[in-house]
Amino acid sequence: MDIDTDDIDDVEELKEVMQTLNDTVPSLISGIVEAIYNTEDSEKLAKSTANFYKELVDAGMDEDKAYELTRDFMQSRDITSVIKEVLSDAGSFKGENFDEDIGEEIKQKVERKMEEKEE
Repeated sequence: MDIDTDDIDDVEELKEVMQTLNDTVPSLISGIVEAIYNTEDSEKLAKSTANFYKELVDAGMDEDKAYELTRDFMQSRDITSVIKEVLSDAGSFKGENFDEDIGEEIKQKVERKMEEKEE
């Protein structure tokens, strides 16, 4: 079996891309989370959530149902829940073992690509 140097270059390039993502994505996400969850915005969210619940109850909704809808309201504004939902909708990743899942997925894709080039 001849090893194509282009294949080795592709694998090395993929490693570099993955390392760059590993180095930059966590700080990017942290910056986004910090921007979203500052104290002033948290206070606004708390007030709007309390108002949401109060409006539902005042309109005659059952308190348990109002609580359930309010919980959903809060979760829809939680950045980590939104990110997990987007990732789970985008593919097979469910957010729990994201690093292992994506690593395995990339490994399988690279292996398939290498097998295709051998054929």
